[in-house]
Amino acid sequence: MGLEFLRRVRRSTLWLGLLAALTVTTYAGVRPGLGLALGIVWSLVNLALLERLVVAITSPDRGTRPALRRASLAFGGMLALFGAGGMLLTALPPMWLLGGFLVPFAVLVLKAASLLLLESAAWRWVTASPWRATLVVATFVVAAWWVVPGSLQPAPAANAAVSRHAAAPPQADHVAGEAPARSEAGSGEDSGPQKFPNFITVIARGNPHAGWAHLMHENEAVIFAWIVGLLLIAAAFFATRNPQMIPGPLQNLVEMLVEFLYNFIEGIIGDRHAARFVPFLGTLGIYIWAMNLFGLIPFMDSPTSSLNVTFSLAIVVFLYVQYVGIRGLGLGGYVDHLMGQPRNLTGWLLVPLMLPIHLLGELAKPISLSCRLFGNIFGEDMLLVAFVSLGVTTLAWSHLPFGLPLQLPFLLLALLTSTLQALVFMVLSTIYILLMLPHDHGHHEGDAHPAH
Repeated sequence: MGLEFLRRVRRSTLWLGLLAALTVTTYAGVRPGLGLALGIVWSLVNLALLERLVVAITSPDRGTRPALRRASLAFGGMLALFGAGGMLLTALPPMWLLGGFLVPFAVLVLKAASLLLLESAAWRWVTASPWRATLVVATFVVAAWWVVPGSLQPAPAANAAVSRHAAAPPQADHVAGEAPARSEAGSGEDSGPQKFPNFITVIARGNPHAGWAHLMHENEAVIFAWIVGLLLIAAAFFATRNPQMIPGPLQNLVEMLVEFLYNFIEGIIGDRHAARFVPFLGTLGIYIWAMNLFGLIPFMDSPTSSLNVTFSLAIVVFLYVQYVGIRGLGLGGYVDHLMGQPRNLTGWLLVPLMLPIHLLGELAKPISLSCRLFGNIFGEDMLLVAFVSLGVTTLAWSHLPFGLPLQLPFLLLALLTSTLQALVFMVLSTIYILLMLPHDHGHHEGDAHPAH
C-alpha cells in the first residue's frame, strides 16, 4: 500500500471535492463553496508536503545534502501554507474551511475501512451468497427509510409558524403596495423550462452583479462548444502524436472510429469522393455527437440544445455545399442545376417554376438541419429534468431517504438518440453534397475518365 494508497486518496478527494464545492456553491453561495474548495486544496497540499518531509527524513540518504534540502523545502512550504491558512480564515467562512480541511481525512478513513472490510472473513461470508448480500443491502435501505426521513422532518414549531403564515389575512399583500408586482416581475426571469444547472450557471448565480458572469451565462452554449472542440483536439493529438504498430487503447479507439466513418460515408457518396469529403463530414459527425453527449456529464451542458449552435453548424454545411456545387459544376452549371437542367422546350418552360423551388429547397436545408437537431437534444434535456423532478416528488409520499431515479431509463434513451441525431445530421449533409456533385452518364465511364 504506502504511497500508492495516498495517491488514490488524493485522486478520490479531488473528484469528491470538485463535486461537493460545485454543489455547495449552487445552494449555499460562492463564499461557502470557495471556502470548502480551498480547505480541500489546503489539506491536500499539506499532506503532500508532509509526505515529502517524511520521505526525506526516513530515506537511506537522509544525511546527505539533497535530502536535507528536500526536507528544508518541505518544512518551509508547510510554514508558508500555515500562514496562507491564517489569511483564509479571516477572508472565508471558518466552518466551511474546516469542512474542506477534513474531507481528505474522511476519504482516508473510509478507504482504510473499506480495505479492512474487503479483506475480512465477514465480507467474504456475505458476498459468497447473493441472497445474503441482497439481505444486507435491503436491511440498510429499510433502516435508512425509517431513520433519515424522521431526522429531516421540520420541527413542530416551524410547522406551526408556517401554518400561521398561511392563515394570515390577505391585507398584508395590500399593505405591501408594489411588492407583489416586484415579485411577479422577478419571477418572470425564471419562467419557462429550466435545464439542469451547469458550472457556468453556478458562477453566474454566485456573482449576480458581475458583468463578466452575465456575459458567460449569455454565451454558455458557445463556451461549451469550445470546450468540446478543445477536448476533441486534445484527444486527436494524444492519439496520433506517437502511433504504434500495436496501438494503445486511445489510438485503437480513434482508428476504429475513423475506419467506421470512412466506410459509412463511402457507402453513401462513393469511393471516388470519399477521401475528399470524409475529413469534413467525419469531423462534423464526431463533433455533433460529442456535443450531444456532453450534457449528460454532471454540471455540463449540451451546446446542441441551443438553436444558435445548431443553426451555425447548418449554415457551415449550407455554405460548403454551395461551394462544392460551384466548384464542381462551374457557375453556369450551378445555375443550370438550380433551373432543373432544362434540355428541351418543356424544361425551359418549367424554369420559372423549378428555379424558385430549388432556391427554397436549398434555403430550407439549414433550417431543417438545425431545428431537427435542436428539438431532439433540447427535448432530451427537458425529459430528463421532468423525470428527475418527478423522482424527487416521491419523497413526499414514499418516505424514502432519496428520490426515485426515474430518469435512468431515459439516460440510456438519450445515449441512443444523441448518437442517431449525429448520424442523421452527418448523413443528410453527405446527401446534400452528393446532390451537388457532377453526375456522370455512366459509372464505369466516370471511373475510367475521372474529372480533374
